[in-house]
Amino acid sequence: MKRVSIILCCAAAVSAFAGCSKQNVPLEDDAVMHFIPSLPGTRATDSSFEAGDSFGIYAVEYEGSIPAPLQLSGNWANNARAVFDGNAWTVSPKIWWKDDARFDVVAYYPYAPQPESLDDCIFGVKTDQREGGFTLSDLMWAKVRGVERSGGDIVLNFKHKLSRLDINLVKGEDYEGELPAESEVRILNTVTTASIDLETGEIEKNPYGTAGTIWAHQWEAGRFSAIIVPQKLLSQVPLVEILVNNVSYLVSSKFIFDSGVRHTMNVILTSDPNKVVINIGGGISGWN
Repeated sequence: MKRVSIILCCAAAVSAFAGCSKQNVPLEDDAVMHFIPSLPGTRATDSSFEAGDSFGIYAVEYEGSIPAPLQLSGNWANNARAVFDGNAWTVSPKIWWKDDARFDVVAYYPYAPQPESLDDCIFGVKTDQREGGFTLSDLMWAKVRGVERSGGDIVLNFKHKLSRLDINLVKGEDYEGELPAESEVRILNTVTTASIDLETGEIEKNPYGTAGTIWAHQWEAGRFSAIIVPQKLLSQVPLVEILVNNVSYLVSSKFIFDSGVRHTMNVILTSDPNKVVINIGGGISGWN
């Protein structure tokens, strides 16, 4: 995966506490927390994490039977960074177990410097998703409750928090020629920033965000995808623009983009750009 910078409500300067652990470092290596990230389904590679991928980790210790609230700093682990080298994950700084203690662990992808807020963290999708921007727009989140040292490795079951739109171009009966190997698809009139609560995973469209244009990622001729912030378009608006052989096809529609759901839109192209037909399929949770 290409490394592309991304902003996740970053502070102007990274907190001095970012990634720090409160406990003294024990000597036993088996006292280190080990993590096994699990993907919910497809990503840019449609398969797995790639070398250079990284995600952030927070851990809070229980106070009796109740976990401490997640805070910007002062947690057991504060935005520690896990990096994949293609074979294994390295967490920096290491997160150590505490004997007889329980923890809640929160993780998110892609990694970003220390945020200014954890309950109202602003995440923006890339407006150009034709290359690595597609993968780095795929905000994922995981939480594991009540883990203990005796439980062994910690499995992080990541979930997609945004919405995905797959666009398939289909030749109509009077469409002449073949679909070109390279064409362009743009998503119009959607807000491109979201607010997420990192402790609960709840997400919503940024109420102060503005609508923008997203260039979709192309998989092959006539097949495109884009990651979109969950939102409701309750009025008919220009939603998708398709540029094929210097001809612009404009699709207008209402649409509800649900969190964690993969939507499909089939666009039937005709000889007349003003007479495109769309077929919107049902959403799929889990992105498989």
